Amino acid sequence: MTLEHIIILSFLLVLIQITAPVLIGLYSKNIKVSFLFSSRDENLDTSIYEDRANRALKNLFETFPIFIGVVLLSITKDVDNTSLALLWLIARAIYIPVYVLGIDYLRTGIWAVSLISLILMSIKFL
Repeated sequence: MTLEHIIILSFLLVLIQITAPVLIGLYSKNIKVSFLFSSRDENLDTSIYEDRANRALKNLFETFPIFIGVVLLSITKDVDNTSLALLWLIARAIYIPVYVLGIDYLRTGIWAVSLISLILMSIKFL
């Protein structure tokens, strides 16, 4: 797998995380399909799982620009960060269900793995 493939998969991860709260809401019947086609002027009561999925998405957006930047630098500077980028991607993919299900200590450990992988990727440029 190349860094280019990992970038594409990371974009897919973002799309999955964007749709996760909506899918959870549809499944739990907190969101109706008609709401998705509306201008969404009213606030909905959301479940704890939808709230967690939204927080996981916000958490992803805190480090995603750094990940993309480091991966693009790796490609342009010919630095092999493939394994660490894949580790970040896997950790972030596992993070979603662990966060949504509320498995606290495991969630923090997975988050730490993703953060450490970003740090190790960045150190290769020093």
